[in-house]
Amino acid sequence: MSIHKTLRPASMLVALVMLLSTVACAQPKSLGEAASPQRHTQWLDRPWELRYVLYVDKNWGLSKALASRLQDKEGPDEQDRRWQTIFDPTHFLPSREKWASPGQGLSVIVIEFERDGNVSSPHMYGALLRGRFDRLMYVSLAAGMPEQPRFNLGIWFLGLGDASTHWAPALCDAGDMPSPFSQSDTSYLYGPRFSIGPARPTFGCREWAHQLGDPGRPYIDVTSYIPRRLDPDGSGTYIRDSIGWARFSDPKKPIIGKHENDWYCLHECPNDDKPGLITDITAWAKKQGWPAPKPPTRIPVFPDPPAKSGGYPR
Repeated sequence: MSIHKTLRPASMLVALVMLLSTVACAQPKSLGEAASPQRHTQWLDRPWELRYVLYVDKNWGLSKALASRLQDKEGPDEQDRRWQTIFDPTHFLPSREKWASPGQGLSVIVIEFERDGNVSSPHMYGALLRGRFDRLMYVSLAAGMPEQPRFNLGIWFLGLGDASTHWAPALCDAGDMPSPFSQSDTSYLYGPRFSIGPARPTFGCREWAHQLGDPGRPYIDVTSYIPRRLDPDGSGTYIRDSIGWARFSDPKKPIIGKHENDWYCLHECPNDDKPGLITDITAWAKKQGWPAPKPPTRIPVFPDPPAKSGGYPR
């Protein structure tokens, strides 16, 4: 989840509470953006489930710098902080493309938790952080009470009823959440007006949740697949900024994706291999007894009803 995505205007989410009982209350104008200091929500008394939260960022240096500037501008009294300011990438995968700038590549940031919710990953906050759910279904890191500083990680999306049982729950960015303006928003992945293009991701939190929960699928493919007719000068396959997660009850699944012409394993690679380049995806999958990944049958894969859903071939 890049700072660009989390900071785009989303004031439309304030009206979301009137339409979606799954969220229950008004959203701040954006996930990474500061909410009002008066938003003193209560933590929900529920067991902590998440084993890790993962972010992929294709321009981490810019994301971290922008997060720091904005947090400094808001001042120490602002409750909602930006997680980018206290974590460093767990892995960095440099781009092999000849046009790539020096140091350009994919940063993978993994925030791991103990079963009691305490953050076990290194960070620079200076105090123990614990994962929390608040009554708005925000997932946050916090050291104390709800009125004290907290770092928002995402929104726990509970779905849209029976139509979404196979792609919820999901940990979503604010930009992946439905809103009263979904019918006309061309950047909203799951809406009827979504405009596909090389610069826009076609992989989102629903696609992650579906693949995580599919017992017959051995990995999670985070590739944004773009129809070649819409990307005639490109590869049609990109790893865009994304957010992922897994619970303690979920089986470990490798996180893979194709960026330009290269496949990568990003996290929990088989045989305890380190994240990095997959030189031959077919051989890599065959070695594990798995089928090679295939593009989904529709783009977007899981749009809001009543649109027809797609799927990931096995």
